[in-house]
Amino acid sequence: MSLLGGTFKDAAVFDLFGGTGVLAFETLSRGASNGVVFEILKQAAREIQTNAKTLGIQDKMQILQSDVLDWSDGLPASIERFQLRPEQIWVVFCCPPYAMWKSDGQRLQTMIGNWWKAAPIGSLFAVELEESTPVELLPPNIDWDARIYKPARMAVAEKSL
Repeated sequence: MSLLGGTFKDAAVFDLFGGTGVLAFETLSRGASNGVVFEILKQAAREIQTNAKTLGIQDKMQILQSDVLDWSDGLPASIERFQLRPEQIWVVFCCPPYAMWKSDGQRLQTMIGNWWKAAPIGSLFAVELEESTPVELLPPNIDWDARIYKPARMAVAEKSL
């Protein structure tokens, strides 16, 4: 979170590979106004929903039990369903299972690129790779700040003009 600035006043957070939903929860606790979590596993999506309800933030979150790679093929039109304000910055987390960088690296690169194109200026992106995964798998036209935090590599970028 500190690599992204630490506070996210009124931002919309998108966690593309939700897992436990903790990245969205943490971002909401730091000022984001709403969050969308994509989680392909039905049980994990239910647990995120339960935890959001327990934390009293279910009205700020949408949990989509969906394959985000397929869902993202429809960007930017599919993002309209969230009724975001044009000036609202996004915080986008992309932390797929490490094996996906080998099995679906090109699709991940395309997906991140599509989110980047759809995001408003000022939006923040955080992508996690295994430290041995080459950063060349990330979209090349983005100025990534990549750092190693064993066993991970974190790549962050802010969309600017």
